[in-house]
Amino acid sequence: MSDEIQSSGPASDTGNLLDGTALGALLTGNGAAAGFSINYEALPQGIADLEAAARFFKVQAREARNLARIPAPGIDGVSMNAVAQIGRWASDAGENNLEATLTVGALQIEALAQKLREDLKTYLQVEELNIPSASPGLPL
Repeated sequence: MSDEIQSSGPASDTGNLLDGTALGALLTGNGAAAGFSINYEALPQGIADLEAAARFFKVQAREARNLARIPAPGIDGVSMNAVAQIGRWASDAGENNLEATLTVGALQIEALAQKLREDLKTYLQVEELNIPSASPGLPL
C-alpha cells in the first residue's frame, strides 16, 4: 500500500481523466516535463481567455441544470419518459451528467488560469497582475 496522499483538485476530480495527458501534466505543475513552454507576452490574454471560457462553462452548467426542470409537453408516457431521460442526462445526482462535466471543466480551466497567473507573477516578479478582458468573439 502506498503512503502517498491523494490530492483532490480539478485534475483529480474527473476520475483522473487527464492523468497522463499533457494538460494533466500542466495542471499538476509538470508542464515543462511535458514539453510546454510559455509565451509570456501572450500569456495575459491567454489567462483572460481561459477565465472567460470558465465563466462560459459555468453558464452552460446552469443551463444543463435547467434542462432537468423542463415540463413534459404532454401527459403521455413518451413525453414523460423523454423529460425524465433528459433530466437524468442533464443534471441527475451523480457525476456522469452534463452539469457535472461542465462544472468540473470550469474548475480545471480556472485551475490552469490560476497556475499560469502565478507563473506570470513569478516571471515578472510582481505581486499583482493587470489581466485584460477576454477578446470579443472568443470562439466558444
